[in-house]
Amino acid sequence: MNRFFEFSPAQMKMLTVLAVITILTGSYKFIRDFYLRPSPAPRPWRVEVFPDRQTALQFDLNTAPIDSLELVPGIGPALAKRIIDYREKHGAFTAVDSLVKIYGIGPSKLRQVASYFMVGGK
Repeated sequence: MNRFFEFSPAQMKMLTVLAVITILTGSYKFIRDFYLRPSPAPRPWRVEVFPDRQTALQFDLNTAPIDSLELVPGIGPALAKRIIDYREKHGAFTAVDSLVKIYGIGPSKLRQVASYFMVGGK
């Protein structure tokens, strides 16, 4: 019988090791991409700011989840977490101006994000 490929035992061991490394690498990348990476909040739209118009996207400060708060331009994951933590520690917000009590939100930031928030449907 004429064989096209004939490998010595040492070559077979090396091919086996390379095949195992390739399979493990591919498995790791698959698991990392689909199971280990946290998925960010979905952002299927873009929010544009028009100073002369009322914002169409508004959230209730007392009920909005963290991923909704992150949709507001100028509010990142850390600031959204601080808003949720403040709400859980001190209770419901009574006014949008109460956001100034949160570290990282000053008067200028409040002016930037105030139109995106409401309190109790007001």
